[in-house]
Amino acid sequence: MIIFAEIYLIIMKRLFLVIVAIVFTLAIYSQEIVNSNKLWSIMEEHCQPWGSNYSTEFFRFDIDTIVEGKSYKKVWIAEDENHEEWFFYGAFIREEEGNVYYKEMFEEEGLIYDFNLEIGDSVVVNNPRAAGELTLMLAEIDLVELEVGTRERWRLVSSIYTDYEYWIRGIGSQTGVINSGTGVYGGLCGLFTLLCEKDNEELVYQNPDFGSCYLFITDTDENDLNENESLFLISYNDINKTVRLKMDNSNTKTVIILNITGKIIVNEQIGNSIFTYSFFDYPTGIYVITIIDGRNMSSKKIIIN
Repeated sequence: MIIFAEIYLIIMKRLFLVIVAIVFTLAIYSQEIVNSNKLWSIMEEHCQPWGSNYSTEFFRFDIDTIVEGKSYKKVWIAEDENHEEWFFYGAFIREEEGNVYYKEMFEEEGLIYDFNLEIGDSVVVNNPRAAGELTLMLAEIDLVELEVGTRERWRLVSSIYTDYEYWIRGIGSQTGVINSGTGVYGGLCGLFTLLCEKDNEELVYQNPDFGSCYLFITDTDENDLNENESLFLISYNDINKTVRLKMDNSNTKTVIILNITGKIIVNEQIGNSIFTYSFFDYPTGIYVITIIDGRNMSSKKIIIN
């Protein structure tokens, strides 16, 4: 009897550990996205006739609300750098068994995430913010480095469009938490880019292509600036298609060059006052060059012939 009692205790201990592991896993993944402790910063592209301007918006989900018998959280937005002034975005979001649904005021909700997929599975994403309903297939799962540890990153592809999209567990799309599906339509202007995600005010993820959780880039015509107002001067050699930037100091600064569709072709930190770049292999068109020096930023457009 003593032996059976010991075996029983061993079995019960193991069962308890299994139950704890299951509960812990469910606690991690039951709410992938819709969590009031999370905050996202997203860079938005604003299309202009000459190219694009860029601004940053912050999003969070809070305040439980019943809409048409379903429990949602309200979507909130802030546009100031310290995200102190929050406004109701006119939208709602909910999560149920790994599926995330987004609903705009007076419109039908749409599925924007399904975190129950396995490689080879497909899902119909119907994000009201996207160009239309989109079928995506989970093609690959890898790991992405976070500020602490790693997290699963899913690559989803379309059978129609060549561009693909990444979803990161607990963080959402590379285009921003409420913008899933929008990054698949290649060549469109006016898209979004996830900059950072925080949980309980602690930085969890920062986009490695940018060095900040807040960017505000506007084009300023060179003719409207005098030498004291601009962070840099541009000269261009149309024979070898080389651009030369002359900065007003040798501080460490960031050089960002984008094409007219908003694609980043240069994102480099420099520590001197001269920077040159060859556009020899790039097509003719309008490019935007931005210099970030501490909290100062200056942008100019240039036409490459």
